[in-house]
Amino acid sequence: MEEAQETGSRILVIDDELGMREGCRRALAPLGHSVDTAADTATGLSLIQSHDYDLFLLDVMLPDGSGLDLLDPILKRDPDAICIIITGYATIELAIEATKRGAYDFLSKPFTSDQLIMAVNQGLERQQLKAVEAQAEALAQAKAELEKLDEVKSQFMLTVAHELRAPVAAAQSYINLIMAGYVPEGELTPTLHRVQERLQSMLDLTSDLLELARLKQARDQFATEASPQPAADVLQEVHELLREQAEEKKQTLEVKILNHPAIRANRDHLKQIWTNLISNAIKYTPQGGHIVVSLRTDDGRLIGSVEDSGIGIAQEDLPSLFHDFFRTDQAKASGEIGTGLGLSIVKQIVEGYRGEISVTSELGQGTRFTFMLPLDPAHAEPTESA
Repeated sequence: MEEAQETGSRILVIDDELGMREGCRRALAPLGHSVDTAADTATGLSLIQSHDYDLFLLDVMLPDGSGLDLLDPILKRDPDAICIIITGYATIELAIEATKRGAYDFLSKPFTSDQLIMAVNQGLERQQLKAVEAQAEALAQAKAELEKLDEVKSQFMLTVAHELRAPVAAAQSYINLIMAGYVPEGELTPTLHRVQERLQSMLDLTSDLLELARLKQARDQFATEASPQPAADVLQEVHELLREQAEEKKQTLEVKILNHPAIRANRDHLKQIWTNLISNAIKYTPQGGHIVVSLRTDDGRLIGSVEDSGIGIAQEDLPSLFHDFFRTDQAKASGEIGTGLGLSIVKQIVEGYRGEISVTSELGQGTRFTFMLPLDPAHAEPTESA
């Protein structure tokens, strides 16, 4: 075997005839091609596995096999490689078989230098064309993705503007009525209270937007920046903070802690998960309702759930439940103020720790949210983000 210095398109000639190998080298080298040669399949296969070639000239009949048997390892290594079969026993059946197995062209011996050069040039041109087509396809796909991203960003900006405009416009309307003297003195305090509610909803929305953006940017670093946290203690802390809200609505808020695991996480992230899920349950459960919060472990995972006897969610709304700004018609009709970002925040946190969250619900019958977090997220299998 003789190996040429790599200078341009690299070609491997596998043929048991020394004259054929050297003839191909003499015809192709002056054109700037680097030509390596092999006299049998074993030597050829070694070169195929250790070098990158643009084009292959393969003899069918070799001392230790057939050049056709080299098509599979060649194309497995490089699907765009150009393989030209050369043989002195050309038949239609052989040509069909070679083509089916991935050969690009077929040269019958004896052939002239011009015929060889033409076949090689056509093969290399086809390879270059395929590369250009692949680049064009990749660029088209990138362009489509950028356009889609731009559309999503534009839609997001419009939604944010709309969501922020509503409370500002409402507050401004109340203030204009007060300034114009249309609000009696006895109605002044209730009207100012409504102004305060609208401004507070705008502040809540702004805070949730900032938090959601921060979570999305830092999600890949959640596991690396985590530290061991007592999961049960975090749940108890959130329970103490929200218990008064449930009592005001005469609701039963039951907490079941079946295990006391330590989980690698950011404490604030765990608090956000429980706070959003429990506060939503309180918010959308009527007076006197029942809420059950549970914490347990199973197979190296923390499993938390929040189940309520509230207004429930229609089946057609479940796929959109974790989308930014989404609120069901029932949630809007309840009169409760919300940003529609709480569940988006929960999903970002859960998936940031390679966990999963699911929901089951029936309209008018209550809702159950269940999330699962690996106790050591650094070694957990990543989940696919919806």
